Amino acid sequence: MSTESLIALAAAVLAAAVAITVPWFAFRYALHQEHARWAREQRTALYADMLVEALAEREWCQHAMLDEATQAIAPFEDLRLPPLERARLGARGASLGSRQVNQAFNEVLAIVGRIHMAHALAHVDRDAAQMQLRVEGGRSFDLLEAAVRRELDTDRPPARLGRRRPQ
Repeated sequence: MSTESLIALAAAVLAAAVAITVPWFAFRYALHQEHARWAREQRTALYADMLVEALAEREWCQHAMLDEATQAIAPFEDLRLPPLERARLGARGASLGSRQVNQAFNEVLAIVGRIHMAHALAHVDRDAAQMQLRVEGGRSFDLLEAAVRRELDTDRPPARLGRRRPQ
C-alpha cells in the first residue's frame, strides 16, 4: 500500500466519522433544546393554573365570610377546582414546579384555610377575618406571583438579537 492510498483511506475514514458524529451531536443538541422548551411550556401552564387556583380560593373565602344578606345580593361564581383536579394540580406542582413556587402556593392556601376556619369556628369576627384575609392573603399571593415571575424570568426584557451600535 502506498502512502497516497493510506492518506486517501485515512481521509475517507475521517470523513465518514465526521459524517456520522456531526449529525448525531446536532440531533442531541436539538433534542435537549426541545426538552427545555417543553419543560418551560409545561411549567408556564402549571404556574398559570396555580395562580388561578390561589386567586379562586381567596375570592371564595372572601365570599364565604360575607353575611347571608350580602351573599344573596352579590353574584358569585366558584372558580375553585374540584377535588380531583386540585389533587392533579398538586401532583403537577410537585413534579414540575420549583420548591419556591410550591411553597408560596401552599402558603396562600394555608392562610386562606386558616382564616376561613377561624371565622367558621367564631374565633375571629367577620371584619377582622376579612381584614386578615386581605392583608395576609394578599401578601402571600404577591409572594406567589413574585416567585412565578422570578422562575419564568418574565421581568427581564427580551434579549436583543444584534449588537447595539454605539451612538
